[in-house]
Amino acid sequence: MAATGSTVEDIVRTIRAMDREFMDNVAAKNAARVAAFYADDARILMPGQPVITGKSEISAFWKASLDGPVEGVTLDTTHIEVSGDLAYGFGICTIMLKPAGEAPRQEKGKYVAVYRRQSAGDWKMVVDSYSSNG
Repeated sequence: MAATGSTVEDIVRTIRAMDREFMDNVAAKNAARVAAFYADDARILMPGQPVITGKSEISAFWKASLDGPVEGVTLDTTHIEVSGDLAYGFGICTIMLKPAGEAPRQEKGKYVAVYRRQSAGDWKMVVDSYSSNG
């Protein structure tokens, strides 16, 4: 994960670097590296699914997604706020999908990610919420 400083500008740069690393790891279909972006007690909120809770469920979710239809994701974090040991970012995204037996397609949506500074000083996602535009 990206190193972090203590100023708001440093933290914003860190989160933007995390976005780039996240996209690179999704494109590489490296589920273990994608899951490493999440805190042990993190939650993923996806439409039409129960809350995905904790590192084990998150790892399984990303493994199934990357072994399955997810080919890539682009994140455009349009806003980041920082307050103490918490930060959040929101933006728009595109998920590239290639379902078995179907033509490749893109799903556009928006997201909010909440980050918490860990005891080692790095930042990890604690909430990852996505909703599709369509």
